[in-house]
Amino acid sequence: MKGIEKQVLKIIREVEEADKETLSFKLGISTKYAAQICSILAGDGYLEEKPNGTFRFTLKGEELTSPAVRARKPFIRW
Repeated sequence: MKGIEKQVLKIIREVEEADKETLSFKLGISTKYAAQICSILAGDGYLEEKPNGTFRFTLKGEELTSPAVRARKPFIRW
């Protein structure tokens, strides 16, 4: 996965849903390029395009971007 694709996923993680115009503005890229990136991510199963033109995560995308859970030692005081 390329860096720009990771940036798109990060933005969508923050705002939950984003359209091509929002992504292009936040990343400083053209709307056409933002659409191509979202198309690639949708083709790979990370995003889905809603009828209103916004993109959101699929379950696969959620799993990819969710923070890792770390196990902690239990706090025990005797």
